[in-house]
Formats: sequence, structure tokens, C-alpha cells
Amino acid sequence: MRPKFSFTQKSIYLLGTLTLMQVLLVGCGSDKIPIIPTKTSIITAPAPSETQSAPTVIASQMPVSPTPFEEEQPTELIPENIQYHIFVDLDYNNHQVFVEEKVLLPHPAQVPLMEILLVVPPNAWLNVFTIQSINWQGDIPVENYSLDGVRLTVPLEQPWLPGEVKELSIQYSLALPIQNAREGYGPSPFGYTARQTNLVDWYPMVPPYQEETGWLVHDPWIYGEYLVYPAADFQVSMEISNAPEVVIAASALAEYEADVHRYSLENARNFVFSISQDYQVFQEQIGNTMIYGYVFSPYLIPGEAAFKTTVQAYKLYGDLYGPINQPSLSMVQADFNHGMEYEGLYFQSRGFFDTYNGSEQSYLVTIAAHETAHQWWYGLVANDQALEPWLDESFCTFSELIYYEKLYPDSVNWWWATRVNYYQPYGVINRSIYDFGEFTDQYLAYRNATYLQGAKFLDKLRSSLGEERFMDFLREYARDYSNQISTGEDFFSLLNTYLDLDSQTWLTEFLKE
Repeated sequence: MRPKFSFTQKSIYLLGTLTLMQVLLVGCGSDKIPIIPTKTSIITAPAPSETQSAPTVIASQMPVSPTPFEEEQPTELIPENIQYHIFVDLDYNNHQVFVEEKVLLPHPAQVPLMEILLVVPPNAWLNVFTIQSINWQGDIPVENYSLDGVRLTVPLEQPWLPGEVKELSIQYSLALPIQNAREGYGPSPFGYTARQTNLVDWYPMVPPYQEETGWLVHDPWIYGEYLVYPAADFQVSMEISNAPEVVIAASALAEYEADVHRYSLENARNFVFSISQDYQVFQEQIGNTMIYGYVFSPYLIPGEAAFKTTVQAYKLYGDLYGPINQPSLSMVQADFNHGMEYEGLYFQSRGFFDTYNGSEQSYLVTIAAHETAHQWWYGLVANDQALEPWLDESFCTFSELIYYEKLYPDSVNWWWATRVNYYQPYGVINRSIYDFGEFTDQYLAYRNATYLQGAKFLDKLRSSLGEERFMDFLREYARDYSNQISTGEDFFSLLNTYLDLDSQTWLTEFLKE
């Protein structure tokens, strides 16, 4: 079924602002709840006037000056990145999504290719993803494609030559699942709950191509992430039907044309949405980036703390690692008990909101700092999350330590004791998500090695290099591999220009050869 874009005029509420709730001070030092900066506000929808008709959608992100959304891009020039043009019709109450997706794909190799392989994450669920049609150049049907698990193979009748750009169009529908763990695999925010609908890893995507091994696609696993995202440019349109008043969180700022929400984002790993009737919205401008916090109504106090941590961490990491120039970053309260990072948006576990103690010595604050760091270590500098997960998770766990050292030094010992040492982590860090089968609790072993041992490794490396040289190294690493997919070999190759690795006998504690 083709997405139903009517482009008829509908009224959309503009978001107003309310004065920020008073912050209760319960003591001094680590018992004091940090006060939100004065530019922070909670955004809610104003009541309709007598002359207004009730809206179907509340716009969550208003640009300073809306610009037209370009549905067609010229193809005379070879695009540097993969380009996605996605048109979405979300039937909110019935949890149905109808999508028309066009992908402009520059030839990724140095040799002719005879097939294109795409990753279809929604097909990890049964009876969720249905293809209506696949076409070349808009109107040439593809008949002999195959879909096996998360792999969609599109054969080519003629060799695809270097320098050529392919245009592939896919029409499909999603029957959104109730948000829970995939059968046999780890948790994912994809789907819906009574409070929110999440479109994450929801469209067929083009994986990286490696000259030695071909298209880089992994299988989902019982923990960790398995997708590898090359940098891409996105133009996304969304129309919501059959909906109550809802607020939309997305990977980018929205532009509007009638009742259609339009988004543009460049050099991004993915594009995601989270939509709810119950979001209250915090916002603050940091340079050219708007920071948002989306929280459920009963959670304004912990939501304020998670949002403030996001703002603080974004400023801090920008100073330390270098700017990333995102249009926006959204912290979204999850209606489930785990967190997850995406380009321009992350989910924060509901459980950490429930257990927030009013202090920075809280996992709500710790994990907010962690997930914010993923915009650098995952977003700016990507990695193979299946085979080398330490290249983002170690960096983000270590970034938690930096956050406390710079902003709450009195809580550094608490962080070490509670976040790391309590679990007595062990194991080498450079292992894949599939490599922990010999342990009784595979996830615990994976977490201890990848996250916690990884943070200890980077802290030890800092001691070996000295603070100034270590931060110089991280900045150069971020700069050199910006918008690329980095590897452990890349990391150590650069590190070897700062440190004689052969003389560092302590490395064997953390690394396998």
C-alpha cells in the first residue's frame, strides 16, 4: 500500500512555554539537586481557542524559519553518502506504518557488483515487515529479490560498475509489535507501549561494503548491538493519521508543510522517532544545537536531572573531543528498562527514573552522561558494533568518569565503587558480541569486559600518556575518523604515534592478540 500523503491543510499547535517548576534543595554538596539554567523551559501545548479546531498532532520542534522540503535530488553528481528519501504514513492508534523509501546508492567498491544487500532490522520480528514492491529507477520492477532474516538481497541483471549510482525504491508496511525483546534476541525499543511508539532501526538500510569480504551484515544477538552504519543523508517525511494529540521526538529538527512533518539530516548513522501523548518537553540551545528532553508527566523532577546532565555532558564533550555540529539532540524517557543510543536521540531507562535519589550519585545521571557520549563514539566515529563493541562502549563508559571528574569531583570515588569495582570486572575488551558463550552469564561477562574493563583500559592509557597527550590523542582520533567507521587497527595505529605500544606490558591485561 502506498503511503497516504494528502497534503491538505490541517492546524498544528505551536508549542508554548511554562515557567520551569521550582527546584527543591534538600541539602548541600552531593545532596543538592542541580538547578537548571535559566534558558531551560518545559514545553507543553496551549489550549485551543474557540475558533480553532482540535489538532491531531502537536509539533514538538519548531524551526526558526521553515524551508521547503526537497523531495527529489539531482542525480547528475555522484553523492558522497548514501541518500535516503523516506515517506511515512503512521496510523498511530492501529500501530500500522506505510512507507515509501527511495535510496540513492553510490557504487561502494572498486570492482563491478552483481547484487545489493540491505539490512532489514524489522524482519527480526515475525509478521511485522511486508514488502509491497521493489523498483529500479522508480518504475522498473524487481521480481527476484529474496528476504532471509534481516538480509534483503536484490540481484542485478547487469554488472554494477564503479562510478555508477543506483536508485532503489521500496514500498513496504510495518505492523508494529508490542515493545519487548525479539524472540531469542536482545531488547530493542522498536514497537509500541501504552505510552510511546518508537520507530528505531525501522527501514531497510544499506550496510558498509568491504573489498575483502563484501557487504558487512551481522546476525542479531541475545545482547549488544549488531548493526554497522555508514554515514548517510536523510530526508524524511511523516504524516500521522488516526491519532490523539501527540508529541514527536526525532533525530533532527522538524519543518512543516500543511500536516506533514519534514526532516533533513546529513552525515548521520540512522534516523529515528519516538512519539507519545504524554511527553513533557525540556529544551535548551547549546551553540547551534537544540537539546531536548522528553519525559512522561509524573517524572518531571528526575526528567529535569537527566536533561540537565545531557546539557552538561554535551557541552563538556564538545570542549574535550571536538564539536559535532548536530542540529539537535533528544533525551527520551523510555517506557522500558534499558537505554539505547541513536543519531541525535537516545533512550534513558525508565528504571533509572524510578530509582532517582535527587543526587548526581545516581544511575540516572551516570547513564545520561554515557548515552550523550555516544553522539561522539557511535555517531561521529562509528564502529562495527558486533565485532568491536568496545570502540564505542568503552569510550562512553570512560566518558562517565570524565563527566564526574570535571563537574562532580567529590563523586568520583562513588563512581568507581558503584559503577565499576562493585562488579569486579574481568576479561579482555577486544571481543565480539558473539564471543562470550563460555560464560554462565554471557551478558554479565560481555558488560564487564566491554564497558567496565574498557573504561579501566582507557584510564590506564591516560596514566601512561599523561592527561594532556591523552586528550590530544582522543581529539585527533575523533577528527581523523569523523563520519567514518573506525577499527581497532585504526585506533592502535594512531595510538602508536603517541606511545610505544611494544613497551607497554600492561596491555595484555586488557587485550587479546
